[in-house]
Amino acid sequence: MSLIIDPDLHHAFKLITTAQGKEMSQVLIQFIKDYVEKHAPAVRLSKKGGRQ
Repeated sequence: MSLIIDPDLHHAFKLITTAQGKEMSQVLIQFIKDYVEKHAPAVRLSKKGGRQ
């Protein structure tokens, strides 16, 4: 996945996640999982995060 994001937003996100002791990718993956659960509850995810 590739994202084009405003450099200021990227920097702020990096600072916040680092302050929380998290990786940016960890936070983004959790957001995506939560979004999928909320908007497509019929889609089941494997333990690795892929579709079944």
